[in-house]
Amino acid sequence: MVVDLKGHTVVVAEKPRAAAKIATALNLKKYNMFGLPYWVGMVNSKLVVVVGTAGHLFTLSSDERGYPIFNYKWVPRWVENDEARFLVNYFKLMSKLFKNASEYINACDYDIEGSVIGYMIIRNFGDPKKAKRMKFSSLTLEELRYAYNNLKPIDWNMIDAGLCRHELDWLWGINVSRALSDVFGKVYMRRTILSAGRVQSPTLVEVTNNFLNASTFVPDVKFSLRVKVSINGRNYALENLFDPFEDLDLAKSLAENIRRVKKLEVLESNVTDVYVDPLPPFNLPDLQYEASRIYGYTPYRTLSIAEELYLESLISYPRTNSQKLPRSLNNREIISGIAKIKEYSALAKELLAKDILMPTEGRKDDPAHPAIYPTGYHPLRDLKVDALKIYDLVVRRYLASFSDPAYVRKVKNVITFETYRFSLSGSKVMSNGWLRYYPYMNFITREIPILRAGDVVEVVEVKVVSTYSRPPQGYTKTSMLKWMESVGIGTEATRAEIIENLFRRGYLKTSSKYVEVTDLGFQVVKVLNTFFTDLTNVELTRKFESLLNNIVKGSTTRELVISEVKQLLKNKLDIFKERIWKEGDEEVSKILGINKVKCRICGKSVHTVIDGLQLCEVHLTAYNNIKYRYDAWKQKLRINWDDYLIKLSKIKYLGSYSKEVVNYLISISNEKNSKLRGL
Repeated sequence: MVVDLKGHTVVVAEKPRAAAKIATALNLKKYNMFGLPYWVGMVNSKLVVVVGTAGHLFTLSSDERGYPIFNYKWVPRWVENDEARFLVNYFKLMSKLFKNASEYINACDYDIEGSVIGYMIIRNFGDPKKAKRMKFSSLTLEELRYAYNNLKPIDWNMIDAGLCRHELDWLWGINVSRALSDVFGKVYMRRTILSAGRVQSPTLVEVTNNFLNASTFVPDVKFSLRVKVSINGRNYALENLFDPFEDLDLAKSLAENIRRVKKLEVLESNVTDVYVDPLPPFNLPDLQYEASRIYGYTPYRTLSIAEELYLESLISYPRTNSQKLPRSLNNREIISGIAKIKEYSALAKELLAKDILMPTEGRKDDPAHPAIYPTGYHPLRDLKVDALKIYDLVVRRYLASFSDPAYVRKVKNVITFETYRFSLSGSKVMSNGWLRYYPYMNFITREIPILRAGDVVEVVEVKVVSTYSRPPQGYTKTSMLKWMESVGIGTEATRAEIIENLFRRGYLKTSSKYVEVTDLGFQVVKVLNTFFTDLTNVELTRKFESLLNNIVKGSTTRELVISEVKQLLKNKLDIFKERIWKEGDEEVSKILGINKVKCRICGKSVHTVIDGLQLCEVHLTAYNNIKYRYDAWKQKLRINWDDYLIKLSKIKYLGSYSKEVVNYLISISNEKNSKLRGL
């Protein structure tokens, strides 16, 4: 049905479901056109139309070929991506509804992306000079009505920062991606469409470096003691307060002396009472970390679920970095709503009995949105299991922030033998406090006796044990997210999508527990490290993140930032093009270490022939690490090369590439020995 519209106000929401919530709050009537919903009605004597889009209707494009390219334009998304053809009807709907309008309201999510989505629609179908901004952090009826009645000026700084981010990422991505594809066409003799990105590429390089370090790792060996004592008829294992020994004989001598004496003396005993404050309400990264730790959800999955809960009006806007709740938030009303939900009723009523509700808050803040909080609304339909789990985390973390500290008693007994110290430590939760509200955070408790200085304890067991150094921790999708946050690249809204894109592109894969780098991923990183090391530098990426934030603050402009990145890319790409065309295909292949001689272990290009072994770059690194460690092992354990290899093969901390080399070396040794026996 088509409604005759003129002189009306058009409200644009980011999704049809969000538009439906706004329309309900404003008591509007639903209509359909081109198979899509929109809503119309009178609000404060003004004819109002609410319509939802489906994210970005427009994207960047260029007709130019090659690289570097710096000319681009905004076009409908389906021009660049045929899978976006479904947006054509949204385009038609906007054209109809915006015609003859007198005012426009951007009611998309209040962040940089939402500002750009709404602005581009208003710019293409209406007039931004007649636009205003609607700001809200939840889709509750009360907040939506308040936001509509308290409109803000259009957020030009956020729009400019958002446009700049898109233009910056497009310039960076298309130019470096085309350069990558050019190299692959020359040296790998195949045309491959590759993807590089301002944030994506430094992340891929970091994960690859970590994977290589872990995969070529060879552990060092040291020696320590495992001591057990008996106190009041119970046995306890002591913790060593001294470093492991480099000398096996020294460890054996100490063990023998302890066995001979059979007694250890208590030097001191300390009892400490600790009050542990509640955790603050979630921001998005914290929610993603917890959902991964507790349920194994990827960051992308957690964000998708949280956005669904937001659209159901059950939680506030999830794409936030804040750990603080607004002072204006009616927490008592929210908790009263939660008290009507059976699972949380008793806990919520305990909080409502308090005279003052004061939440614990974290240090992180976000100018656009507060921490994630439940709205107090009840689900209107049954939630799926994963949605229930995320909702439960948000509710319990929110309630816990109003609760009392947990009270923990810690005991540490320090026990000595000669100059060596051991510890017998434990703890006990005396009062659960906020842990009752958020049971997903458990303190490891171990009840131990409280001793006194001068007490003597009986030794019941002493063993000398070998200890091995451990490789760097491998990355998971969640720890990738943590790394990106720690170095300040990407945003809480974009990091999960960037991580998923590395997997979609085939650069990374998940195998067992940790992320692994594919052959394609290795090849891409090799090219990036060889020709574009400056452009994959974390510092450079962080610099532009800072400049984007400065646009929001008004301390720099979009034009200055784009001008700087264009000049940077032009300089780097001009040098790159001159180099690869001057060197020729064969020379570029040599630079990248690509040749026809194959590694005896994996069949990839040989980097170096060493000790008669034909090894690729990664297996060469592993072999050198194995040789380097042998001197220390030989001195400490007085073993020969073959025995060293056999011992290494049985250690779980040996990297996967190092293990392949060790097994290859053992097979060579076995083959030689068989030939000798045959003679």
